[in-house]
Amino acid sequence: MPTLAVTMGDPGGIGPEIILKALAHAGLRRQARWLLVGDQAWFERTRQRLRLPRAVLHAAGITLVDCPGQAARWAGRHHPCAASGRAAYTYLVRAVRLIQQGGADGLVTAPVAKAALAEARLPVSGHTELLARLTRTRHVAMLLSGRRLRVLLATRHLPLRRVPAALRSRDLLEDIRLLHAVLRAGFGCRHPRIAVAGVNPHAGEGGALGHEEQRIITPAIRRAQRLLGPRITGPWAADAVFYDAYRGRHDAVVCMYHDQGAVPLKMIDRDAGINVTLGLPFVRTSPDHGTAFDIAGTGRAHPGSMIAAMRFAVRWAGSARAHPR
Repeated sequence: MPTLAVTMGDPGGIGPEIILKALAHAGLRRQARWLLVGDQAWFERTRQRLRLPRAVLHAAGITLVDCPGQAARWAGRHHPCAASGRAAYTYLVRAVRLIQQGGADGLVTAPVAKAALAEARLPVSGHTELLARLTRTRHVAMLLSGRRLRVLLATRHLPLRRVPAALRSRDLLEDIRLLHAVLRAGFGCRHPRIAVAGVNPHAGEGGALGHEEQRIITPAIRRAQRLLGPRITGPWAADAVFYDAYRGRHDAVVCMYHDQGAVPLKMIDRDAGINVTLGLPFVRTSPDHGTAFDIAGTGRAHPGSMIAAMRFAVRWAGSARAHPR
């Protein structure tokens, strides 16, 4: 049975609520040993407000790793602020240290607010970048996975105007390699079929609508084919490739920018999509949504994505323990 750390995320968001709602499922509670990293008083206050049973915090197999702070003062003040950004940062650092010291096998993170991190003047733009820094990992990749679609984002939180200059053949090759490995180990795809999307309309139309496909994307695909086999294909026109992936022709799609992949996945799997970070020395998953300050504290947050993230972390951590690197 794996041990997984779960961070509270921004305490002013829906993180505490969706964690406790997920752990209200007894079957999920029994699949792993859970270390809840955050403000213990705020977890307990949230449990009482939601009228959830004591077992979601106090059952066997659940340990509270207390990071006391000032979370209680955010009740009724659900918006990003410097205090909540610093708290979320503290929870994540504590969880990573636990894993590095052998206290846990992997990590599930509740959402943080980039605005809160910025207001706290922290030198990170989000979870993925911070985890790479804390673990000194050179190359990480973001995979969004739903029931019918999986998309890897070659660039993440960048303005569109900066995307073409950020694309590198060597980085795309590493993305494909990491994706190929997790499709085999985490998703059970014996021979992964990976489609690589173009960045321009119609995948550049042979150079008429842009040259990134010819200069950057196609060379990465060719090298990946030599390393991993012919099931790495592309560059595909983005307006067609997601339909083919949805129908089962591809196991995953490598996308060139954030909205190219996130829009189709969230459209069809809003409540079950998860975020998986590839390249780290441990398992990391999270829900594929944000802090939802607009509904935080109302009890209306849907835990489906958090449940999916926790279940996948159990499965992937179990696979990693059975087949260590």
